[in-house]
Amino acid sequence: MMFFKRRKAKLLKLGTLREIAWDDRTVERIAQNDQLNVRITHMSKTVSLGRSQYGDRNRMEWEVHGVMTFPKFIPVEITFESDDEQFGGFFYNTWDNQEFNGLNIELPCLNIWLSDGDGRKAELLYSALRDAITSGNKYLDVRFWKNKGDGLMTQADKKEGYSYESRYPILGMVTWPGLHAERLPKWALPLGYWDFSLNTLPMQISDLERQLGKDWR
Repeated sequence: MMFFKRRKAKLLKLGTLREIAWDDRTVERIAQNDQLNVRITHMSKTVSLGRSQYGDRNRMEWEVHGVMTFPKFIPVEITFESDDEQFGGFFYNTWDNQEFNGLNIELPCLNIWLSDGDGRKAELLYSALRDAITSGNKYLDVRFWKNKGDGLMTQADKKEGYSYESRYPILGMVTWPGLHAERLPKWALPLGYWDFSLNTLPMQISDLERQLGKDWR
């Protein structure tokens, strides 16, 4: 028993995960902020055409996964709905019996849903993530705007350990898709780009084309 308590204490000190999935500190930091910063790492879509014995199958289904790294490690699941009354919303969820550092814990999971009757938001995120990966990145940055103060849990939520009765609105989102070759010379990047540098600029004009991957003619 003492060993188990020491392992729990170690878990609490690690910071990335804690004993309680949605601890007060994490919830308060989310509520006090006006944004949710998500790094989308995976998207897949299932396209169904025609019919089956169960009826019409002309539809497209999306699976979107990401992570938040602040205020701690939080997996994020994004879904799309046809409801046009608001831009979207979010709530707190958990995944039970996840093994971490030799312990079975409840993993926090933030669920975000977006109103997307025409499919434009899903396609935007899909193409932006594809561009990010093509450019050598591992994820797509997406910022979801919310009201400051939204995100606090009720007593019923705290008792259950997730958003038992609470839902919070998403006001909008912004992302910064960009596309360039992974091995593009740094001097060929936009002048204001964070990684732009003249340190590798060749002295000979003929080497400019070679560094861009084309032989000088």
